[in-house]
Amino acid sequence: MSRVEMTPEARIQYLAVPTDIANQFDELMAFLELNPHRLPPWCEVKSIGRSGGKEVFRARVGVYRATYVFDGELIRSTRFRLRKDIGYSALPKS
Repeated sequence: MSRVEMTPEARIQYLAVPTDIANQFDELMAFLELNPHRLPPWCEVKSIGRSGGKEVFRARVGVYRATYVFDGELIRSTRFRLRKDIGYSALPKS
């Protein structure tokens, strides 16, 4: 079982996400905590690169995107933003 946490920046962004979207992200994080390799069928997750030796993923829920870093033990959410505002050119800070 993995541990899930958010960076301070991600926490602020998460609190600004509409409640229905936040609830879906909560459900996704619960799935990831139990088994990070098996995801719910309603969520699209994609690997977008590596940062600091860790795999970086992007999860899509509606028009919102979240990025998170997974190192095999810890899943750290780094961003929650509208799709048009998330910009993948800069990978999350470790």
